[in-house]
Amino acid sequence: MSIELGLVIAYLALCIVVGVVASRRVLSSGDDYWVAGRSIGTVVNATAIMATLASGGSLIGVMGLTYKQGIPATLALFAGAVIGFPLASILVARPLRNFGRYTIADFLGFRYPHASVRYLVPLLIVASFTAYIVAQMKAAGITANLLLGIPYEVALTLSAIVFILYVSVGGMVAVTWTDVVQGALMLAVVVGTAVAMISDAGSAARLLANATTTAPELGIVADKPVSSYLGSFLIWATAIPVIPHIVMRVFAARDAHGARLSLNLAMVAYAVIILAAVFVIAPAGKTAFPNLEDADAVFLRVMQSEFGPVTRGIAVAAVMAAVMSTTDALLLACSSAVAHDLVRGAMGKRLSSRAQSWVSVGSTWIIGGIALLWAFSPPALITQFYTAAIGLLSASLFVPTIAGFWWRRANLAGGLAALWTGAVVYLVCALGPIPIPLAPIVIALPASAMAMWLGGRLGRADAPEHLARVERLHHGAGPDPSREADRS
Repeated sequence: MSIELGLVIAYLALCIVVGVVASRRVLSSGDDYWVAGRSIGTVVNATAIMATLASGGSLIGVMGLTYKQGIPATLALFAGAVIGFPLASILVARPLRNFGRYTIADFLGFRYPHASVRYLVPLLIVASFTAYIVAQMKAAGITANLLLGIPYEVALTLSAIVFILYVSVGGMVAVTWTDVVQGALMLAVVVGTAVAMISDAGSAARLLANATTTAPELGIVADKPVSSYLGSFLIWATAIPVIPHIVMRVFAARDAHGARLSLNLAMVAYAVIILAAVFVIAPAGKTAFPNLEDADAVFLRVMQSEFGPVTRGIAVAAVMAAVMSTTDALLLACSSAVAHDLVRGAMGKRLSSRAQSWVSVGSTWIIGGIALLWAFSPPALITQFYTAAIGLLSASLFVPTIAGFWWRRANLAGGLAALWTGAVVYLVCALGPIPIPLAPIVIALPASAMAMWLGGRLGRADAPEHLARVERLHHGAGPDPSREADRS
């Protein structure tokens, strides 16, 4: 146990050092803190994007979901994420990077200038991402508990302190530096484990055949409504183009071309991790451990039974890397929503860049603390839990964002209607007292689109000069339209 623990402690200490070193550069500059000075190269950004999305939910949760609900249900969910990357590359990467600000709320506030947009969007981000962070913290806690023997609550608290610390002081620079290492580590551990499992079985086909013979439910479409599969797919396909911690990566790219290419490269790496987890590791775990009480522990049980202490230590570090690479980005997105979108939006130029950075540090600790307390009583299947939270963002932000870039009739009335309708319909369907036979996103997304269409047809058209500023985003010509709008 001392070898595994030593490896993990060394890894966590390195993350803290990175944050402290990065803080010397970033705390006095908004560009450096939020988007790493817009200087991240394509390969580095692609690795960081992959690490950001390949969370503890992806590394732990995808195998738990496969174990519990089978391969078809899992692929329906994660295929949406894989499709979402090219959608983001085609629909939003270029104009968003040309926009040249920090957050998705910046764009929506520029495109639909209204107080409710400036405040509702960051509040939705904080609410959804806090739930997302809870899922990541559970993954860290159960990993340290099963592979290191540390009590769940202790592991949860210590890991939370580490990633809150380096994110709060190091900003996007620290997040990027650590995410590159974390992404490479995750890819190596998942692919390496899959190769070892295939080697033991003789071939991937034989491993999968043995698993589906022992546990036929792995390959069977679960007795669930078709809309639930469609809902899982739609949530992630529409989330990737607008989800804040991915959008911030677009802003961090050196240029629009690099932003688009990094998204596509990230898709390939992410797909490799998911396919290895779903078709190799989870089936092997189902065969070896058919009666696990907590399905999310299947990967950890495989590592515990098949590998020695050094490999187990690296595996724990890889899971921590998966957790931290997503949680750090989530925390940064939440702190930007509070400090940049809410506080600076309310105070304007009265808040200096340095003061704003310190507000972000405080908000990171507060949001992280709330998530930590929630994680002491964690949800069951973490993938389903955080997917439901992300569905709220997909339902409310996708239509007004895409229409805002690509539909000339999009206007203030349509944007407001789409944003509010998507959020309210999703929440009513998900949490309302009357059971809905369809997945909430299947109802909320079309409702948001209909609201946008009605607003565009019936509401007052946007001023020609405003539409011209939006059009320039597609070509990268002229001054930053958001700054131009600020001066007007």
